Amino acid sequence: MQRRASRLAVLLILLAGAAPAWPQAPRPSLVVPAPPREAAPAQAPRPAGPTTIDAETIEGVSELELTARGRVEFKREDLSIYSEYLRYSQEFGRLEAGGGVRLRHGIGRFTGARLRYSTRDDTGVIEDAKFLVDTHPPAHGGAEKIEILGKERLRLGNASYTTCRPEDRGWVIEAGELDLDFAAEEGTARDTRLRVADTTVLSLPYLSFPLENRRKTGFLAPYYTQNTRRGLEIGTPFYLNIAPEQDLTLTPVFMSKRGEQVKGTYNYLGESYRGKLHAEFLPRDEVLERPRSGYSFQHDQEFSPDLKLKVDMNKVSDDAYLVDFATNVRSISRGNLQREGLLSYTPTVLGLPSYVVVRAQKFQTLIDPLAPSANPYGRLPQISAGVVKTDLAGRFDLTLAGEYAKFTNNSMVEGGRSSFNPSISMPVVAPGYFFTPRAGLHYAHYNLENTALGQDRGQSVGVPWTSLDGGLVFERGLTLFGQSGRQTLEPRLFYVKAPYRKQSQAPLFDTTLADFNYTQLFSENRFVGGDRFGDASQLTAAASSRILDERGEERFRATLGQRYYFENERVALNAATPPPDKGRGDILASLGARFDAWSFDGTMQYDPRSPRVERLGATARYAPEIAKVLNVTYRYNADPANLIKQVDMSGQWPIAAGWYAVGRYNYSFLDGRIVEGLAGLEYNAGCWVFRAVAQRLQAATQTTSTGIFLQIELTGVGQIGSSDIADLLKRNVAGYARINPSDPSLVPQSLRPRLPFEQIF
Repeated sequence: MQRRASRLAVLLILLAGAAPAWPQAPRPSLVVPAPPREAAPAQAPRPAGPTTIDAETIEGVSELELTARGRVEFKREDLSIYSEYLRYSQEFGRLEAGGGVRLRHGIGRFTGARLRYSTRDDTGVIEDAKFLVDTHPPAHGGAEKIEILGKERLRLGNASYTTCRPEDRGWVIEAGELDLDFAAEEGTARDTRLRVADTTVLSLPYLSFPLENRRKTGFLAPYYTQNTRRGLEIGTPFYLNIAPEQDLTLTPVFMSKRGEQVKGTYNYLGESYRGKLHAEFLPRDEVLERPRSGYSFQHDQEFSPDLKLKVDMNKVSDDAYLVDFATNVRSISRGNLQREGLLSYTPTVLGLPSYVVVRAQKFQTLIDPLAPSANPYGRLPQISAGVVKTDLAGRFDLTLAGEYAKFTNNSMVEGGRSSFNPSISMPVVAPGYFFTPRAGLHYAHYNLENTALGQDRGQSVGVPWTSLDGGLVFERGLTLFGQSGRQTLEPRLFYVKAPYRKQSQAPLFDTTLADFNYTQLFSENRFVGGDRFGDASQLTAAASSRILDERGEERFRATLGQRYYFENERVALNAATPPPDKGRGDILASLGARFDAWSFDGTMQYDPRSPRVERLGATARYAPEIAKVLNVTYRYNADPANLIKQVDMSGQWPIAAGWYAVGRYNYSFLDGRIVEGLAGLEYNAGCWVFRAVAQRLQAATQTTSTGIFLQIELTGVGQIGSSDIADLLKRNVAGYARINPSDPSLVPQSLRPRLPFEQIF
C-alpha cells in the first residue's frame, strides 16, 4: 500500500472465505470483521462486530497486520481508540497505540501516552493515564499505569481517585495500588492516603470502598462523638453482607468514661416478613461498676392479605440506661418500654367485613427517682373482634364490636374485662348538607383480683347512648390576591344523650380523659378506654370557614366550637378530676393559613367561666425554598397534671456560599431551663460535606446530656465521624433538608450550578 500525502481513507471488507475488494474511493476507511470470540463449550460463539480504522495513512497486510498514522480512529463494538499512531495485528487481536491516546472502553474513558491492548479478551495497559468512569456520581483520577482487566475491572498503579469535579480536589484517595471492580461495585486500595482539602486526614495500609450504593462486607468508617455522659466515644463498625436479604453490623465501642461496649444490628427481609434486632452489651460500666445491656426487636409478617403479625420487644438492664446511652429526647424520655405481640385477622364472614385482633402486651417502666410514675397495666391477653356492615337495607351502617382483656399489674387491682359496643347509624349525605342519627350501647363486665376494701370482685355496667350529627356547607366564589378562589362556611351541630350509670368502683385499666380537640367535640364519650362512659346531655355547636384557591388547595382555615351542658355530668375519671358543671363548656378556636412561603397554625382552648386560657399552641413557619426553613412554636397548658409553658425555635438557613446554619432552642419558662438545644454548621463543598453539631438535652429531672458530633461525608464513598447527624437534625428541625441529596431536583437553589451565559438563550 502506498503512502499518500493527504489524508487517506481505505476500505477493506473481509468476508469469510472471500478475497478483499478495494473500491477506488478517495477517502476510504478500513472495516475488518473480527473473528468469533472464544466462548464456553456449552455456549454458541457470538460473532464480534466489524473493526473500523480511519487514519491519514494506513499500510500493511489486511489479514495479518496494519499500521496507521495521523489522527487515527479505531472502533470495534463499544471500544474506541484515538491516537497519532496505531499498529493492529488482526491475527492475534493485539494493538499498540502512541502519540497521545484516548480510549473509550466499557464503563470508562481514558487518556494516556501509550496503549497496549488485546481485543480477544478486552485487556490492556495504558501508561501515564487519566480516567473518567461513568458511576453515580462520576469518578475520575490518574495513574502511572492502568491495567485494563476486562470491561468492568481496572488496576491502577500510583493512582488517585475522586468523585469531585475535575477542577475541584476537595477530596482524593491516593494509593500505591488501586483496584476498581465495577461488576462488584467495589474499590480496594493499598498504601492509601485520604486527603480532604489538600490535607491528609487518614492513612491506611488497606482501604475498601463502594463504587455505587451496593452493600459489601468489610469495615465501615469509624465514628466518634463527645458526650458528657459517656465521654469520648469511638466505634468501628464491621458490616457483614450475609445474603441479599440479610446483613449484620457489629460495632466495638470505646467510651472514655464508661468502658468498652459491643453493639450489633441484624436486619432481615423476606417476601412476606421483615425485621430488625439490635443489642448492646457493656461488660463493666466504669462508673457504676457493673454490666449493662439493652436490646430491641421488631418483626412484621404477612401470612396472607388477611393475617398479619407484629412483634415489638424492648428491654434495658436498668432505669438509667437510656439516660446514659441514648442520644435523643424521644428515646431518653421514654418512661415505658413496650413488649408487644399482635396478630390481626380481617376475614369476610357471610359477606361482611370483620376483624379479630389478639394482643399480648407488657411494659418495662423506667423510674426517675425525682419524678416517679406508675407502672401501666399489661394485657395478657387482649382479644378484640368485630363485624362492620355498611349500607344495610340501603340505609343503615352497623358495627358489632367486642373485647376481652386480662389486665395484670402486681402493685394494683388486676382482673379481666369483657366489653361489648354495638352501634347503628343512618347517615344522610347530600350536596350542601349531612345528617347522621346514631345509637349504641357500652357494656362492660369485670372479674377482679387484689381488689380494695369494699370493691366488688364481679361488677357490670351498661350505658345506652344516642347522638345526632348534622351540618350545612355554604360556598361562594371570591378573588384572593388577584386569583379566583372559593370560600366555604360550614356550621355543624352535634347532640349526645347518655344516662348516668355508677362506675366509680370500676378500675382504670386503660382509661383516661380524652384530649380536648376539634375531633373530640364530636365524640359520644369524653373518655378514652373501656372503663368509663360518660353520662351526657350536651350540644356542640361549631362553625368552620375555609378559603380554597383555584386548584382546590386550602389557603385559610378558621374553626370555632363550644359545648353546652344541659345537665350536670356525674361520671368522673376519679376523685381528682371532677366533671364540669351545667352550662357552657370551654371554647375551642383554631386558625390556619398558608401563603407562599409562610404557614401558620394555632389552637386555643378558653374557659369562659374562669375566665382563662386553658391551652394554647401556635406554630409559624417560613420556608421559601429547600434547605431554608425557620420554625417558631409556643405551647401552653394550664392543667396542673401536665403544666407546660415552652417556646421552641428551630431552623436551617444558608449563611455563606455552601455554608448552612442549623439549630433548635426549646426552652421551658416554668422550669427556667433548656429542654433541648442544638447548634450546628454544615458545609457543602460539592463532592464532600462537613457537619458539626452540639446538642444539649434534659435527660432526666435533674440530669442533662451534652454531645458534640462531627462528620465528613465523601460523595459516592461514605462517611467519617458520627454516622447519624443527618437523622439527628431531621428529628429536631421540622422541614430540615439534606444539602447533598441524591436527587438533583432537591439540591438547594444556592448550591445549583449556574448556566453559562450562552446557554441562557
